[in-house]
Amino acid sequence: MRTVTEAAAQLEAALKSVDGLRYVQLGSDVDPPGLVLGVPQLNWEGYGSAPATATFPVIVVVAMDDRALEQLWKLVTPVATAVDTVPDAVVQTADPGVFNAGNQDLPCYTLSVEVSL
Repeated sequence: MRTVTEAAAQLEAALKSVDGLRYVQLGSDVDPPGLVLGVPQLNWEGYGSAPATATFPVIVVVAMDDRALEQLWKLVTPVATAVDTVPDAVVQTADPGVFNAGNQDLPCYTLSVEVSL
């Protein structure tokens, strides 16, 4: 078993290994193309004080330009591959959206990553 903090640290290390993306802490300015690890949803199974799984949003952010879609499609696979290196972690979905970075909305994919704790 691992804690949420340990799972987050393992995901962070994996995400930092993705070429072509800058990893930034939640709340920091994003200089696209970038990656942000969000606050996880915690899930309990049955009785006990510790959660059994955590579902982390992993946000892939690119610049708003005429190559945004192509860049997102190109970057989402390496991010999913990096997540696959974390034991008991799996990408469930990649939802398109916008990420507010300062005064601008930037195109993004938010990957839902479930991790067993």
